Amino acid sequence: MPEVGGRAQPATTKPPGWPDEVALGALPPGEKLIVHARHLGTRIDTRGLAGDIVLRELAAAAGLTFAFRYGVAVTFCTAAERIPALDIALRAHVQEPAEHQEIETASVLLTGGGKERVDDDGVIHLADEAEPRLLLVATVLAHSVMLSRDELLVSEVFDTSVPLVADLQINGKARLSIPEVMRMVGGVLAARHRVMGTAQAGERPDLLWDHPDLDRLYTRLEAEYELGERAEVLERKFGALGDFTEVLLDIAQDKRAVRLEVAIIALIAVELLLSIGKAVMG
Repeated sequence: MPEVGGRAQPATTKPPGWPDEVALGALPPGEKLIVHARHLGTRIDTRGLAGDIVLRELAAAAGLTFAFRYGVAVTFCTAAERIPALDIALRAHVQEPAEHQEIETASVLLTGGGKERVDDDGVIHLADEAEPRLLLVATVLAHSVMLSRDELLVSEVFDTSVPLVADLQINGKARLSIPEVMRMVGGVLAARHRVMGTAQAGERPDLLWDHPDLDRLYTRLEAEYELGERAEVLERKFGALGDFTEVLLDIAQDKRAVRLEVAIIALIAVELLLSIGKAVMG
């Protein structure tokens, strides 16, 4: 397969010029490939990848890499030992790098025109090495990694909410500060936007509009990684967390209102005491 490094959509298609993905390197020879998908951070500045000479050299040594602007890199290779060096170079273009890297791997077998399918053991059979076909596989794995990352985040938020719910149930109030509530709300909203907005993990890739012949392959891959079901479950959990954070926010706002009332009463009391003191002294 000829080198496709630096392929990018024209800047005019998506102002202000951030391509959805950029391909770097070249597909290594051989029928059997390993696909490594990694969540690197919140965003990858795809505008600067093509001009990074060091990155291009590392990508060429590693295999064929698709870097997605929503923070995921997917590499087709025959061995994974060169991926860590590639990721170090990619992180120079990553905004808000991930503290814990979520990784997903798959095996691909190029069948040379044979039937495309996904085996029971997860091996993906592809008819050829055409770039749209590889990009579709990379997109599905990238979406799966994003879903895995946010499934973990939602689980952590639910774990955090358990003692708060117990506190409300037993004491009728939650002992937490307004900043803590706002951080929880912000984390939930950021995750929801990332999955449902930026990555569009539950949506069909735009690639299928230009390549409808890949629709059947996508259906198999989507079923294998359960993208639609996982996105739907996450959406329901986000809704439940949204309702819960609204309750916490109301509680925090009530606390702030009470504190404000106490402060006003205290100021009035101080002013009265000062007035009485002046009257007595006079």
